[in-house]
Amino acid sequence: MRLDDERRIKGFDGLRAIAFIFVFISHKVGFDKGTYESLGGTGVLLFFALSGLLITRILTRTRMAVEAGETTMLEGLARFYLRRTARILPIYYTTIGIFLIASLFVHFNGFEGGAPLAMLLYATNVYVFTTGHWVGHFGHFWTLAIEEQFYLLFAPLLLFAPSKAAGSICATFVVLGLVTLVGLQLAGASVLAIDLNSVTGFGYLALGGLAGLNLHWQAPRWLISTPAQTAVVLTLLIAPLIVLSDQSVWRTYAPAVAATAVLLVFQVARNQATRFVALLETWSLRGLGRISYGCYIFHEFVHFYDIEAVSQKLGIVFETPDWISVPIEFAITVGLATVSWRFFERPIMAWAHRATQKVAPAAA
Repeated sequence: MRLDDERRIKGFDGLRAIAFIFVFISHKVGFDKGTYESLGGTGVLLFFALSGLLITRILTRTRMAVEAGETTMLEGLARFYLRRTARILPIYYTTIGIFLIASLFVHFNGFEGGAPLAMLLYATNVYVFTTGHWVGHFGHFWTLAIEEQFYLLFAPLLLFAPSKAAGSICATFVVLGLVTLVGLQLAGASVLAIDLNSVTGFGYLALGGLAGLNLHWQAPRWLISTPAQTAVVLTLLIAPLIVLSDQSVWRTYAPAVAATAVLLVFQVARNQATRFVALLETWSLRGLGRISYGCYIFHEFVHFYDIEAVSQKLGIVFETPDWISVPIEFAITVGLATVSWRFFERPIMAWAHRATQKVAPAAA
């Protein structure tokens, strides 16, 4: 048995691609009017469902290896954090470092005062809802902050508690998240406090964890079939655009959206042989999902109007239709993320994998 056997689940990269597309549309199309804001929120919840499921399974598997005497809790924790660090921190801190240097010469809206320090500490969400100041095009860092905070708290809990307690730990996070959300809404808290609070975010991630712990459940065939998977993903697409387009309505039903996203992730993980999974495994979706982390970090910093401004300074003036800006920004974002993945992220992840690789004794 390999302690670090983290086999790829088919379709998950495709789901990451869909989640990023949702977020990209919300930030690039009609953003000033909040036209697709609910779609972006749905994309974030789909990211949370995927992360929660995978992280919980990794930690639970490690805890079971501890109980089998194949590793120690400290070794397992160090291994988990090294791999997470290699995956998340390099590109994130490199991006912030570039802006820190550039900010010595150019002012960036939202990148002033205590905001850069909050970003460095993965506390963007805390900074925003405590100060009430949005951080411009760095605003999407709030989701990364919640995920990192979750890892720091959740990993020790799962690794130091018995493996059989994992479900109870996840359920506790889910309940605390719902209670916090309802409490803030009843108390008339600000929109930022409701949307960006960490406890509710932890609940959404732990909900994905519950799904990951129950992948052995023999679900009815109809529930994990191609039509069912297709119906759920269409619900995640259509509901935010029509039924939940109003943000106040979306906030009320966000837990239901999160549960729907978790259902989709569960369906894909449980039935890998459907036509829907085959669609998710096409090279375009699979490839986009693989670089989706870089795409997510970069996309808010890529703007067509900046390209036009630079061109004008170089004496190049061109006329383009209004619709062209979004596909160009998408192409540049994907290009940057592809380069980052190939020459920066993947080599670091490969090193971390080699550094933490361990073969456990074969089971008797």
